[in-house]
Amino acid sequence: MPVQSRPSPTPWGALIFALLGLAWCGYIAFPLNPTVSCASSGCELFRDMRIAGISLWWVGGAYFFLFSIICLRGMTWIAWPMARIALTIDALLLVAMYFTAPCRDCLVVALFFALTFYMLHRFSMRMAQQEWFSGEKSQAGILLPLWIGLFLGNVILAGNEYVPTYTLGVSDNAAIRIYFSPSCPACRDALVAYGKNSLLYPVVERPGDLESIRRLKQQLTEKKSMQDALEYSLDAANALPHLSLWEEFFLNLQLLRNKATVLKQGFNALPLIQINGMPRQTPPQAAPKSREQDLSPQDVVPEIGAHTPRGTRTAPVTSSAPLPWEMNDLASCGKSPEPCPPQ
Repeated sequence: MPVQSRPSPTPWGALIFALLGLAWCGYIAFPLNPTVSCASSGCELFRDMRIAGISLWWVGGAYFFLFSIICLRGMTWIAWPMARIALTIDALLLVAMYFTAPCRDCLVVALFFALTFYMLHRFSMRMAQQEWFSGEKSQAGILLPLWIGLFLGNVILAGNEYVPTYTLGVSDNAAIRIYFSPSCPACRDALVAYGKNSLLYPVVERPGDLESIRRLKQQLTEKKSMQDALEYSLDAANALPHLSLWEEFFLNLQLLRNKATVLKQGFNALPLIQINGMPRQTPPQAAPKSREQDLSPQDVVPEIGAHTPRGTRTAPVTSSAPLPWEMNDLASCGKSPEPCPPQ
């Protein structure tokens, strides 16, 4: 029997972590509770990713299953290159997550890739010291330190997502989100107009904003109207709600996160109003008479979720769905030292 093909003792440490990785991939591929989802944005991004139509979780599960069988047979000369290739591919996936969004579930399975690699490396080093084992002495080289650096970077980014933003108003699934500064008149107009049914993200832009935000939260918690709450929050003579040292530190951290979110989206003026969805449509307006004459009986209007038959012309889709503002007449507060004048 060739030296490389001689069975060696079972690397139990690598086998145990491979079985745990197999269980985790199975849990994600077949969730025990479908209503429980990962809170990080990367989970939504990578969970349904496929290679040639096959889910990454199936690929990972197949690898851990095959790796476990090989370890049980004591074929470490096959298990070791498998572990190196798997960790290399996993490092590339960590690079992709670092520049897109970290995935908590992916980081867990990545940890199992690294642990099987590490335990198998330790096993190979130990076996190389035995006289009856003449296998090649394996070195982890730079691969494992490189993976550790990428992993820690993704963990930090994932932890950043779990620091909650500071919000006021209705629940997190509100259709409208408003980033505002209390010292901005255009922001106050937006709050009065749309704040009742919106999720509000306060941003500190000028001195006094932090105190105004604390007063505003207290007033809204007490069910005051938006107009009255804003007037109260802007009066420096009104008392500030009490916060502990830790609460004040965490509040400042959350407000910095709010401002960073605005800047990351490429905006430097407030208010920033985001709408999820389309305003409800009123009955479509009739097409101009001249256009109606040009349409033949075969002309069709496409419907959502339906196909337009080939060889037919498509009628223009018209809608009088109103937007809550005129797109060519927007007021904003920029970076000027003084707030912009009321509109």
